[in-house]
Amino acid sequence: MRILFLVHNMTRRGGAYYHGLGFAKPLARRGHQVTLMSISPTARWRMSVSETEGITLVEAPDWFWGMGRTGWDPWDTVRRVTWLRGRAFDIVHTVDTRPAVVIPALFAKRFSGAMWIADWTDWWGRGGAATEREGRFVKKVVGPVETFFEELPRPHADGTIVISKALQERALGLGIDPATTLRLPPGSDPDTLRSLSVSEARNKLGLTGDAPIVGYLGNIYPRDAELLLEAIQLLEDHDARLMFIGGGNEKVGVPPSLARRVLRTGRVPFDEMLDYLCACDVLALPLTDSIANRGRWPSKINEYVAVGRPTVASDVGDVSDLVARHDIGLVVEPRAAAFASGIDELLADPDRARAMGDRARKLAASDYSHAAVGEALEEFYERILGDPSNNTGGRG
Repeated sequence: MRILFLVHNMTRRGGAYYHGLGFAKPLARRGHQVTLMSISPTARWRMSVSETEGITLVEAPDWFWGMGRTGWDPWDTVRRVTWLRGRAFDIVHTVDTRPAVVIPALFAKRFSGAMWIADWTDWWGRGGAATEREGRFVKKVVGPVETFFEELPRPHADGTIVISKALQERALGLGIDPATTLRLPPGSDPDTLRSLSVSEARNKLGLTGDAPIVGYLGNIYPRDAELLLEAIQLLEDHDARLMFIGGGNEKVGVPPSLARRVLRTGRVPFDEMLDYLCACDVLALPLTDSIANRGRWPSKINEYVAVGRPTVASDVGDVSDLVARHDIGLVVEPRAAAFASGIDELLADPDRARAMGDRARKLAASDYSHAAVGEALEEFYERILGDPSNNTGGRG
């Protein structure tokens, strides 16, 4: 199949880019012709095309800046549509439905006969992620716009993929046919599997001291950060440190009483980020009970399981089912005291924690893997393409 992924993030930045890449890689390994279109981190005028890991990477120019450079730019949208003219795909797969992805998808569906698959990876508007972010403008203006683009186009898609049960229910509430929907969380990339021990990773990174380290990767909502920091303050093991790994958490304020116990790596290369995860004894997934957290699947769990470390996760959303069902960590109430208790429990029983980590790594190589995701996606695409009610004129 000829498959095009449209994402609203810059190349190698943001969850939508890595979600699209995570779906694109296993399909390319299965022999399909896969193209991934993202936003260029630097270009303002021209499209660029390159090859990466068996995937054709097309980068679109964008005039906006900051949060605006996430799928809202009309020039970006026009250049994508122009690039699509005269090119045929069997499947156009959008990661969420911001203008720079949904308008080109509708163009490809209308003029080349491609089947449009609308992926829903986050609960953005209607009380979701927009309300979790700081700033009145985001809540009052961006939220309603997110809701408009999140809901209005989706019933026009030929197939719908959702990342969680909450989004599946929301999709059905929009009148989307359940026969054309698939709930599919992302899997772990085999390239991220690691077997480094804690001591080996710390030696490699030059980290000193024997105190336990609790790790957290990437972006974090303000309320989730408060939960995590309060839990660290309540730990019985008062020497345990918290390490914020990667970018997206720079604005998290740390109380003076915790300053000596909190480490930050800042943005680091991907392989080094995996080494920092390996240097941790326990990995944290703090989620307050909110609409946004119930609707999403935090992609950091992909790396948590791949490096073979146990996870302490709040009992919010679908990801807690993964942790509990496979016994790869502890699921606790979304309260600081419960979260601290879960961390203490694993730090006090390193053999149990190690066994959970080993199960997590095995899971990342089997049921929760790119290979499993690729197979499920392929079957879903074939089902949509084979539906006689769809226009399959795009198939070569």
